[in-house]
Amino acid sequence: MKKHLATTALAVTLGLSTIIVPSLNAVKVSAATIHPQNNQLAVEAKADQLIQTAKSLIGKATYSNTEYKPTAPYKFSCASFIMYIFEKNGVDLATYNEDYMVQQGTYVARNELQKGDLVFFKSKTTGTDPDHVGMYIGDNKIIHIADPQQNIVISDLDSKPFYKDNYYSARRVLPSLLPSNPATIGDNIVGVSYDLMNKVTMGNINDEAALKFTSTGFVNYVYQKNGVILGTTNLKELMNKGTTVTKENLKKGDLIFFNSVVGSTTPGSVAIYAGDHRIIVPNSNGIMTRVLFVDYYKQHYITAKRVFTEETAPIEKPVTNTSAADKVVDSATSLTGKAKFGYVYDENSLTFTPAGFTYYVFKNQGIDLKEKLASRQAEIGQAVQKANLQKGDLIFFSGDNSGTTITHAGIYIGDNKYIRLASNGVVTEDLASNWANQNYVKARRVL
Repeated sequence: MKKHLATTALAVTLGLSTIIVPSLNAVKVSAATIHPQNNQLAVEAKADQLIQTAKSLIGKATYSNTEYKPTAPYKFSCASFIMYIFEKNGVDLATYNEDYMVQQGTYVARNELQKGDLVFFKSKTTGTDPDHVGMYIGDNKIIHIADPQQNIVISDLDSKPFYKDNYYSARRVLPSLLPSNPATIGDNIVGVSYDLMNKVTMGNINDEAALKFTSTGFVNYVYQKNGVILGTTNLKELMNKGTTVTKENLKKGDLIFFNSVVGSTTPGSVAIYAGDHRIIVPNSNGIMTRVLFVDYYKQHYITAKRVFTEETAPIEKPVTNTSAADKVVDSATSLTGKAKFGYVYDENSLTFTPAGFTYYVFKNQGIDLKEKLASRQAEIGQAVQKANLQKGDLIFFSGDNSGTTITHAGIYIGDNKYIRLASNGVVTEDLASNWANQNYVKARRVL
C-alpha cells in the first residue's frame, strides 16, 4: 500500500473544526517515548506479543488498500496491518503510511534484524519512499499482508526475488516507541490523554463532571489532573505560557501550536506532544493521534511551549507500595484451588465473580475497592499503561475477544503474568497469551 488510504482528504482546520481521515483510534494505546530503562527483556516480551497478535490474524484478514476494517472480517493494507498489531499491544505508531513509518525509531542493518523490527521494500521505479512494510519475526522471516491473493503470510527474506531485489530499509521501533519506565510527568500527561480518548465529548463548553470540553479545555483538564496548573482555556494565553522549545528539542508533554492560515502567528489549535514525532490532537471529532511528518502540521506549525519541568511540577507521581503489592499477590495466590467461580459473592464458600475475587483479595489487605463489578473497578485508582505494569495493579479484560467491554478482572503479579478467577478456578496466566492479547482493555493502580 502506498497512498490510497493516505490520500483520503486531510481537510484540517484544527481546534474545533474537522479532520477528515479514517478513524484509527478504536483500541487503547499507549504513548511513544525514548527512554534508556526500556531494557532488552522488555523489548523481547513486547516483540513476542506483537508476533502472536499478527499470527492470530492469519486466515482472518484480507488485503485492501482502500478500506481499513479493524474488526472481523478484518481488512488491512500492509501498513495499516502493522499499525493495528502495534496498537493492539499498546504502542501507537500513529500512522498507516510506510513513508512515515520508515522515519520512526532507528535504522538497523539487514544483518542485525531483531524481532519486532519494521522491514521496508520499494518495488516502484519512481519516487523515493517505500511501498511495502512487514515485521521481522526472527529466523530471517517477516510477517506481512502481502497482496489480495496471499493476504497475511510469513515470508523468508531470501525466498523470492521480490524480497532480495526490493529490500529498502529497516527500522527498530522497540524500545524507542515503548513508554518510559518509570513514568515521567510527560508520560503521565500523555497517558491520561489516551485514557480519556474515547470517553470525552468535544464541543463548545467545558464541563469536567460530564467530561465535555473544548480543545483547550481538554488540554487544561489533562494537565491539571497531573498537577500542572495552566490556569486558562484561552488559546492565545496558553501559547504565552512556559518557555519556547524548538522542534528538535520537543519532549513528551510539550504543547504545540498551529495556525489556521500559513504564515500567521495567531494560533488556531493546540496539540500535546506524545514523543517521537507523535501528537495528540483534540478537536471537534474527538481526540486523535497523528505524526508531525504530515504536510499540514509542517506548514501550519507556529511554536512549542514547555509548561513544566520534571523537577518542579507539583505532580503526584504514582508510588507502588511493594510490601502491600506482595501481600495482595500472596493473598490471591493462596486462594488457588480454594476459590470458585460463580455469579454470587459468598465469602463463606469462597464463591465469586472475577471482580468479586479481586474485591475479596484487596479487602483482606485492608483495601476497599468499593465495587464488585469489573467495569466499575476499572474506574478507580490511576490509569497505568500496559508496558508500565507493576505488581498489584488491577488488569481488566473483555470476555468476547473484542478488547472493549470490560467483564473480567485480574491482578498483575510481575514477570508479565497475572492471576484471576476463571471458570475453572484461580489461574495464573501470561499477558502474552492469545486470550489476554485479544481481551486486554486497561489497567489501574490502586496501591
